[in-house]
Amino acid sequence: MRQMVSAFRAVGIFLACLGFGLAAPGAWLQANIFGDGDPGNGIEDSRIDMGSAAWHDRSRQPWNMGAGTIHCEGRNRGSAMIVDTREFGELGEGLILTTSAHVLYDLESGRRFEQCRFHYMGLDRLPGYQGAIDLARSRLGDFDPSGARNQPGFGKEDWALLYVSGIVPGVSGSGRVRLRPYARLADESAQPIHYQFIAYSAAIRGITISTACRVVESNGGDLGGGGWAGHLLDDCDSEGGASGGGLVASIGAEHYLVGIRSGAHWDGAAFPQSRFPSGPPDGSSWDVHSNTNFSRAIDEELMGNLRGMVYELQAAFEGKSAFQMLNQ
Repeated sequence: MRQMVSAFRAVGIFLACLGFGLAAPGAWLQANIFGDGDPGNGIEDSRIDMGSAAWHDRSRQPWNMGAGTIHCEGRNRGSAMIVDTREFGELGEGLILTTSAHVLYDLESGRRFEQCRFHYMGLDRLPGYQGAIDLARSRLGDFDPSGARNQPGFGKEDWALLYVSGIVPGVSGSGRVRLRPYARLADESAQPIHYQFIAYSAAIRGITISTACRVVESNGGDLGGGGWAGHLLDDCDSEGGASGGGLVASIGAEHYLVGIRSGAHWDGAAFPQSRFPSGPPDGSSWDVHSNTNFSRAIDEELMGNLRGMVYELQAAFEGKSAFQMLNQ
């Protein structure tokens, strides 16, 4: 099923969110698969799927089995990652997910969806791998779906921590990933940092990993405009349904979620809408001045919200247990 995306002009720059459910007449979803357009001189798409032997490489464990999709009101809206909360405490039967706030909204009407589910590893046809999202116990950034998306600060609050209550039978504890602020990475280790990106692919109808990513923080001279700290620009290959996917940093044998996919920027002068209604075509080179994906970095604000959410859930569980004991 073809999905649509909104694109907005601001000083010659387009911005597109890579989730499902976004619509604007005549503007189709951008693929965001980079390269120079010539597969003869190198690999144009660095993604692998679960059918690849490379998927099971130790450098991708255990986070390679910690992704899924967000379905709201019957449609696939984006991607999500299962969070490892053990540094703050155990959750028992529930799960906490990271995703982008915009996947929870109908961006045409500005209405937030009322019923959403998590589908582990995008296994949409297997009911045993699904769980209901408790939006009342979830936390979202101060995201305004009606805000001007051509403003530099639009993506700063495009994050969500979602609570999946109860047991999801097909999900083991092996896929969870720890969060770390992107700003800490350079200070915590002198070792090389290897970035990868995991999210849903509409083309294969499953989860894929972009195995080799370059990541830079936006500044005033690029498409991101440096409007807020933690606006990350990257060349991780991705396509429809990637919103909310996870940017993973590997340092030696340690793996951390350091960013949440928000969307893509491209230069309207380089890729005029009259010629490129879907945005830059597959194979277009990555360039922070003309064509790039972007993510919202994990930072202290989001870490504090995760910590508070875990504590609130634990307190609720303890209260429930005490009530049950009194009534046995």
